Amino acid sequence: MIGENGKLKFRWVLCFIIFSLALLIYGNHLLKERAKKLEDMRRTEAVEFMDDGWKKYRMMLYAGANMEYTDSEGNIRVIETEPVLLDVFDEAIKPYILGKTPSLGSFRITEGKRTSEFIQNFNDNMKHVKIWGAHKNRYISIAENEGLEEFKDINSFEELWAYMNKRNDEGVVYINELDIVGYDRTAQDARFIYDYGNGESKKLSINIVELLSLFSENYKDW
Repeated sequence: MIGENGKLKFRWVLCFIIFSLALLIYGNHLLKERAKKLEDMRRTEAVEFMDDGWKKYRMMLYAGANMEYTDSEGNIRVIETEPVLLDVFDEAIKPYILGKTPSLGSFRITEGKRTSEFIQNFNDNMKHVKIWGAHKNRYISIAENEGLEEFKDINSFEELWAYMNKRNDEGVVYINELDIVGYDRTAQDARFIYDYGNGESKKLSINIVELLSLFSENYKDW
């Protein structure tokens, strides 16, 4: 027969085993929760990484800039085409989400040989190209049509990048809002003029204005 001391000892051992199992289960649960939160955080960072990459790639195309990617080990890759950018996304994102790399790396854009020229085109077009404002019953600036702040000359590539990342009255970043300028903030056809600022203007034979053309076209000479 088991004495009272033996029974008590058995109960203590049983309680210890149950308590240890409970701690193990709870610890495993916490570990899984932490792993899930970390993975979710990495997925969010990956989305932001892709958004940053696409914006900088578009800015590279529009303003004739240079773009490069630096991975988590410090290796640098020049990005000149969309397939190269997509390769970077494929190679960087999955390993990072799985925890195999410490970071996603980063994109960098710098001024190119013709960037200053393209910025001057952009400045001139933003100040002088006007779109018919249906609700105003007059021609208005592109900035007013798209809900942006009053436009002021941009003097450097850094200022241009900062400008494109501002948000309009609906919370949309400028680079996306200006992607296509059309009737009443849509992609529908509209009427455009070039306003010389001295009381004279000329009609432009265009129905919409794309952001690329604001940099590449000199509407003053059309």
